[in-house]
Amino acid sequence: MSKAILVKGGRVIDPASGHDAVADVIVVGGKFAGVGQFSERDVHKQFSHVIEVQTLDAGNLVVAPGLVDMRAHMGEPGHDSEESIAHGAEVAMRGGFTTVACLPDTEPALDNVAAALFVKRQSEKAGFAEVHPICALTKNREGKELTEIGQLIEAGAVAFGDEQRATDEPGGLLRGMRYAAMFDRVVIEYAQDPGLASGAMNAGYEATLAGLPGIPSVSEELAIARACMFAREAGCHYHAALLSTRNAVRAVKRAQKLGVSVTSEVCAHHLAFTDDVVRRAYDTHYKVFPPFRRSEDIGWLKRGLRENVISCITSGHRPVPPQEKELEFGRAPFGAVGLETTLGATITHIVNTAELSLSAALAKLTVNPARVLRLHDRKGAIADGLDGDLCIFDPAHEWAVTPEALSSHSKNSPFIGTKLQGRAKFVVTRGRVFDLA
Repeated sequence: MSKAILVKGGRVIDPASGHDAVADVIVVGGKFAGVGQFSERDVHKQFSHVIEVQTLDAGNLVVAPGLVDMRAHMGEPGHDSEESIAHGAEVAMRGGFTTVACLPDTEPALDNVAAALFVKRQSEKAGFAEVHPICALTKNREGKELTEIGQLIEAGAVAFGDEQRATDEPGGLLRGMRYAAMFDRVVIEYAQDPGLASGAMNAGYEATLAGLPGIPSVSEELAIARACMFAREAGCHYHAALLSTRNAVRAVKRAQKLGVSVTSEVCAHHLAFTDDVVRRAYDTHYKVFPPFRRSEDIGWLKRGLRENVISCITSGHRPVPPQEKELEFGRAPFGAVGLETTLGATITHIVNTAELSLSAALAKLTVNPARVLRLHDRKGAIADGLDGDLCIFDPAHEWAVTPEALSSHSKNSPFIGTKLQGRAKFVVTRGRVFDLA
């Protein structure tokens, strides 16, 4: 005997199928079981084993697949005071995310079966958003000895990468890509050359005025060009993380035209802020990596989204303790929390500005990242038999981003003091309804 959830009267948007209409959605035993017009009586009649139907009124709300994020830094293991897996999963859920991929730059690194199983176990114990490990491509992320990719996949790894260290040892990246290609798994790497990326903000006029060392945009283009050549050589799917510049978008587009298996992403906050804001505010909440660039670069990022050169929008969630963000700008760590602001930032800066339709924007947050992570057989769409994960949100709800409005332990968000439009009201996941009010 099982329980059913009946979501009534919402605007159901499923980018994977193209569905966009007012309808009802049935979830039975944690799996999707129908989209259409249903009453509770219909559910009992169609599913004789259902003993209870929980009805949720979604009138005037959008009902979308649970959001999927592929770029969240969880402090655990090593820095669980910043954000444990359990708390990060709850924060993600409050932002409408039901699936999150966490990065391997922990201490110790996520480079072995025990570490991957630990992430999965902590996620299951928490019972909120599912957290899946992106495991290190090489042991201790040193670019030398490859990890046991096959065993890590069995333990739950959804992708591989050395997170900001890949170009330190390019030979390790190439070998890792060849190995990952054997298992049809994506290699995700930071689009930055570390030899050029040691500054504090975007290189150029604003950095000169601020008296801060700059990070040139060529750092990004160079890293992407090399990784794309390696991916072509290895026959590997390469995912370029954290695009922020015009030439990075153009480099990915060129590689795609040449037939290289490359996808890319942009963080929501990189669509909202420019380097002149960093200089004027001189506030470490605006210190993110890669740095905020120029308005021309944002224009190219939006163009990349429109042309599907950039297929995913991510949170880039990186909690930083307040005492560390209070250091002087040059010494403060990079990073911004993003799981709770990504949906609102996407609607505010992409949908409301007519860059993308709501359905097209949601594709960047649902089915596309699910495909990159090879989770599309369970996640990212509303289809019978898939996990019954839903993000139910009000696209017109305007809210002020304040420290109190964020549930993450850290409040390091560049959106603090601004208003965003669009916020999750309910999440359905693991066969349960979570009221986020």
